[in-house]
Amino acid sequence: MQISSSGSDRRFLIATVVVFALLTIQLLRTAWVSDDAYITFRVSDNVVNGLGAVWNTSERVQGYTHPLWFGVFTAFYALTRDAYYTCIALGIVLTLGACAFLRRRIADQPWPFLVAAAALLSSKAFLDFSTSGLENPLSHLLILMFLWCWWRCADERRTLRLSLIASLCVLNRIDLVLLVGPAILVDVMRRGWRESWRPLLVGLTPLIAWEMFSVWYYASLVPNTAFAKLNISMDLEEAVRRGYWYVRRTALADPATLPVMLAAVAITAHSHWKRDWPLIGGLLASVLYLFWIGGDFMAGRFFSVPLVWSAAIVAASPVVRTRRAAAPLIAGIVVAGLLAPWEPALLSGYGYTPFDNFIRGRDDRGPRDNGLLITQHEITDTRRYYFEGNALLKGKLGDLRPDNPGVGDGLELRARGRQVVTRYAIGFTGYFAGPDVHIVDVLALTDPLLARLPSIPGSRVGHYQRDIPAGYLESLQSGRNVIVDADLAEYYGRMQFAMAGPLFDARRSMTAVAFAFGRFDAARKRYIRKTWAGR
Repeated sequence: MQISSSGSDRRFLIATVVVFALLTIQLLRTAWVSDDAYITFRVSDNVVNGLGAVWNTSERVQGYTHPLWFGVFTAFYALTRDAYYTCIALGIVLTLGACAFLRRRIADQPWPFLVAAAALLSSKAFLDFSTSGLENPLSHLLILMFLWCWWRCADERRTLRLSLIASLCVLNRIDLVLLVGPAILVDVMRRGWRESWRPLLVGLTPLIAWEMFSVWYYASLVPNTAFAKLNISMDLEEAVRRGYWYVRRTALADPATLPVMLAAVAITAHSHWKRDWPLIGGLLASVLYLFWIGGDFMAGRFFSVPLVWSAAIVAASPVVRTRRAAAPLIAGIVVAGLLAPWEPALLSGYGYTPFDNFIRGRDDRGPRDNGLLITQHEITDTRRYYFEGNALLKGKLGDLRPDNPGVGDGLELRARGRQVVTRYAIGFTGYFAGPDVHIVDVLALTDPLLARLPSIPGSRVGHYQRDIPAGYLESLQSGRNVIVDADLAEYYGRMQFAMAGPLFDARRSMTAVAFAFGRFDAARKRYIRKTWAGR
């Protein structure tokens, strides 16, 4: 968009500069890295050192959820060999890039852009996870590209472009299929299957290619984390209850995020659902999914992408193109954000704000759990939890970053040499322990056998702990299958050959395909029936 010398364009330019300056300041003030991110970083480190895309070097397991983000991060990590500053820099660059795309391609008029800017700057979910080392910033950019194509692509390549961007979204996080899937389905239905199947297939090629690779290399169609977080001992009633607490936590602690999502629904309904009802369908599917899986332990993480999706829908609507309509909406969003009980998004960052002084408390981990401050109903404000030791601006040049007990634990394990250990929190520990230490994750995110067994009932949301079968640790230590239960030993033997056998062996490849499609599940199910009877 060319900026002319007119007064309105100059004001728009000034507003754009102010918004991006404020966003950059907030990104620097809130920059941090999570323990979960270092799970991916350990795999990246193994790749760079020629050990394969694995968590433990003795088995091929996809312990990361986001293949695309993993690939992007690994490419830059190979150049820098520094995980901490690389992931923060990538998060900031991708976030600013997403907002620049929003400004030029979607909200290219003053008032719609200011509405979108108010939504993003007032959302704690958006700011907290624009860094953190997780895949959210790349997801934000990809969904904005998808929406732009949905609204602006009208030629014969529309289906191809939509499906290509959608496949990248799913590669970045598999559950984004819920957000983009309804729009893809409606586009195919409108154009007709006969005209759509070829461009749809071509557009989905990256996703199809990855799935083929994943089955061959990892012996699985989905990340190991999917088994760990969905193969759990929790009925639907309990999942819905936990999902409710997750939504409630966002409503109370981040009061601007859900209203923006509701505004997107209301504005689309006001337009009589003529154009964007599939987008709202995707938004609703994403929220319902949270109830189905029981929410998450990271407050706001699963709302950052729907928030960006909703802000773009609002900004693209003709309703907000005038000051009369946009100004009250902007004011309402900003005021809602400032009503947060502590650290409103617009004021969050380095240190504390006047809003949380009355509940301020400290211990050796930083701010103490006090009401909604850190943890409630097992849902944690993870940025605040890790902020004291892991925030960009909390340390001095030359300080250890991140500064976390897991770092010391990992370095101590590295010094001891080759061994098999169990850990509950594995990110920092695993990365700094190095490839010689085999870490068994009792939460099963990176352990293929434990992930395929039910979790212990009553486990904390997002931390679904497993019992370790008799003989499993001994099997890992000795390299021989000495698991006590015969059925589980049979299953483990097949799994080990598929995931640890010679990569280019034809028989192993056939076993990997059979394993990925459940060919050997009968033995595992027999073990579960025997072990979990009466639980």
